[in-house]
Amino acid sequence: MLHYFKLPLCFLFFSMPLLCVIADDDLSSIVIVTGDYPPAIDESASDKGYVSRLVVDAFALENIKVEFIFVPWARGLRMIRLGKEACVMYYAKTPDRAKSFTFSEPLFEEEWLFFHLKTTPVKWQKLIDLSPYIFGATLSYSYSEEFHKLADKQALNVHWVARDKQNWQMLMAGRIDIFPSVKSGWHQLRQLYSEAAIKQVTTHPKPLKTQLNYLLFSKQHPDAAYFRKKFNQGFAKLKKLRPISYYIPDSEGKSWPVAVD
Repeated sequence: MLHYFKLPLCFLFFSMPLLCVIADDDLSSIVIVTGDYPPAIDESASDKGYVSRLVVDAFALENIKVEFIFVPWARGLRMIRLGKEACVMYYAKTPDRAKSFTFSEPLFEEEWLFFHLKTTPVKWQKLIDLSPYIFGATLSYSYSEEFHKLADKQALNVHWVARDKQNWQMLMAGRIDIFPSVKSGWHQLRQLYSEAAIKQVTTHPKPLKTQLNYLLFSKQHPDAAYFRKKFNQGFAKLKKLRPISYYIPDSEGKSWPVAVD
């Protein structure tokens, strides 16, 4: 965002070339808002996680530096929706989000699995089959359109909290029956519990969904369209330089995803 309006009025009349330099400098870096989601996005890691590294490398090919701000997921979405910063990462594309955000080219694809204790047998073909169970869910995540509709109608019993850690704790304590998460949920569990404790947990072989993930850019931020264009340009270069397996675990032999409208 440009900051020349903060300068004294007398300075504006005599320093137009300097103002242009300030504007250019402002567009040489971007603040990206995100939540902590190790190992993909890891506030404690030197590279901030493998998705963060992908994003940094793509912007670097367009000579743009990246700074990450870590906040709870729901707060991050709200900040970008209001235009406080230009970009939040990473999320699936939904009709509701399309009202407030534009989307980058798709970064990668991942499956959402149902985590549960082995002592809680889970069988399902349709989501409504899971109505007897208590779900834990994290605010601002998009699990699936059907999941949210059933939760809104209270056809599914869903307990919403702000952070994944709370859901893992409730799952291990038996306060919820099922927690939907991606495969990296196993990493999060290992950060919290011993291997002996984790042996109590399993996942259902039928995934909730498979989704493409994107950077979201604010429709209210004046520089968001510029940064979206620059990211997509850098990402296109990156995909020609490196395979997806360079960044995303368990993706050997896979191709970079393509956009789906």
